[in-house]
Amino acid sequence: MSGHGEDPVEEESKRFFTFFNLSMALVAITGIEIVIIYVQTFQSTSIIGILFTTSIVKFFGVVYWFMHLKWDKVLNTVLFLLGLVIALGTYFAVIYMADDTPIIESFEVTAVENIWKAKTDYEAGAYLKHDDAYYKAGAAHTSEEVFDTEKWGRIEGIPHRISWKIEKADMIEINSKTPDNPFYHRHQPEESDNVEGSIICILAKVSTDADFRLKARSEANWTENRE
Repeated sequence: MSGHGEDPVEEESKRFFTFFNLSMALVAITGIEIVIIYVQTFQSTSIIGILFTTSIVKFFGVVYWFMHLKWDKVLNTVLFLLGLVIALGTYFAVIYMADDTPIIESFEVTAVENIWKAKTDYEAGAYLKHDDAYYKAGAAHTSEEVFDTEKWGRIEGIPHRISWKIEKADMIEINSKTPDNPFYHRHQPEESDNVEGSIICILAKVSTDADFRLKARSEANWTENRE
């Protein structure tokens, strides 16, 4: 008696459900990656390690099943991996030769605690504190003996000065670590060497640089401030 192979319809059905289950697993892994990135409950090095691992898992799933290497000849797998190794080696070699990691020399976040004084010159846009409230000057003027609310606009929140100095960077990102004190700022300096700058921002509560994350990029490399 001649043997019979597996029913082709049943085999195709199994393959379909393999693809379907794999696609759902890839969606779940992608969702986990998004949560890890936005929640940022880990240190940056741990996040990179986790994302690198999940990317390898997804890559293997896509290549092995969706690109049908599982059912192709072994030679096709070898040729694919050989090309991949050469491409990755070239990529990392170019990154290593092209740029240095940015060095953050200083990063400070301090609340503006200028107290209003009589007979003092103030510039337009100046911030100060008076009677436990914060104000912003509408125009340049010299203060009188009594605080003039027509020349000062009260602000909701606490003004802070954020300043930074970075040895080399072509992009800077600053964001708050806590959701109850939201802040985000992106800065692209005209010159990438010895980047210095400062801004005034209004925050919901008194904060320090420990409450913020500064990331600096120099071409392909990123670094961030450490506690």
